[in-house]
Amino acid sequence: MTGVAAVVLTSAGLSCSSQSTASGTNGIEGTGGAFGTGGGTPFGNGGDTSGNGGFVGDGGAVGNGGDTSGTGGVGSGGLLGSGGLLGSGGAVGSGGSIGSGGLLGSGGAVGSGGSIGSGGGTSACTGKPGALTGKSNQTVTAAGVARTFVYYAPAGLDPNTPAPIVIVPHGFTMNGQMMYDITQYSAIADREKFVAIFPDGEPGSPGPWNVGTGICGAGAFVGATGNDQAFVDEMINFTEKDRCVDHDHVYMTGFSMGGYFSNETGCLSSKVRAVGPHSGGTHDLSACPETHKPVIVFHFKSDSLISYTCGTDARDKWVARNGCSATSPDVVQVKGGTCEYYKGCPADGQVALCSFDEPTGGGGESVTGHAWSGGSRSGTGAGFAMPQTESAAELGWAFFKKYAW
Repeated sequence: MTGVAAVVLTSAGLSCSSQSTASGTNGIEGTGGAFGTGGGTPFGNGGDTSGNGGFVGDGGAVGNGGDTSGTGGVGSGGLLGSGGLLGSGGAVGSGGSIGSGGLLGSGGAVGSGGSIGSGGGTSACTGKPGALTGKSNQTVTAAGVARTFVYYAPAGLDPNTPAPIVIVPHGFTMNGQMMYDITQYSAIADREKFVAIFPDGEPGSPGPWNVGTGICGAGAFVGATGNDQAFVDEMINFTEKDRCVDHDHVYMTGFSMGGYFSNETGCLSSKVRAVGPHSGGTHDLSACPETHKPVIVFHFKSDSLISYTCGTDARDKWVARNGCSATSPDVVQVKGGTCEYYKGCPADGQVALCSFDEPTGGGGESVTGHAWSGGSRSGTGAGFAMPQTESAAELGWAFFKKYAW
């Protein structure tokens, strides 16, 4: 399923912009260049997306104690320590600008209060079979089309206890299996007790996701016309047939064209509580039927395929849409970059931007700067992983738990 995606999904007649179909058929994210078939065009040949796996490994986003414990960086609590997102040392160490407790405080993103936390608006279920555990390949019919996805439910997850869902869509030239391997969201699902879903893009389409028109950057060249919002709904329905779903806590965080798709789903879907687009872009959000939406944007400054300006543009649009202050965000140092948390946002509309720097000497990714931060190179799609920087999966889940719970 290939495609860098423009982002406008339609569901039950909702759309943020008119749909279009782009005609390009060659790779966007391969090693042969940004797009196309070569020749006199600026678009390159899709190339090999596999890369070589495992030379860095995925031994955790920060580890116990962080990179620069006590003097800055992450602090003594590590990424998911009991002091919240950035541990007890705060963003700049003891006495730093964020102070003791870190940006997200002692009750922070994951904290010590348990994996799912208390409260929530979804009641427990009875009689759910819970037949599907571990990783499996599944198919649903959405808007009359057979759609496939990788489904992951942790072993031991009580089928009658409401479980959150995280949907992780892929980029152009990629598939759900690659996102399963790169992001390592299955390991977070095991720890935090949620279902992770890795959908495949539209079959037989130039691009993987229907993302609409007027979008920023390279995604505008690869379109899809199917009803991908119906696909999102059907994946949720599929999960609910087997186990209890916590409908208040359904999230999406995708890469590249999947990042565009995440922005679009944030615009369109009332069923997805918050989104975390990585290396994508968006269009004008003024026509979105959804009002506020918590959003955390991830982007490498060095991205040579989908410009970093598309990430900052998406940030700006969500800041304006949600009514946040555009100036003086809280800035937190993370491994290989910073995360900015904007002030004055409504309770249901926090916005953040995590920006990452290219590792010194290059990161080894297939396309410079176009990679999932903190990704694993131990499986398929290794060329789209950057294990040297903070885990976007860990940062995203922490954001969802702090600002969209």
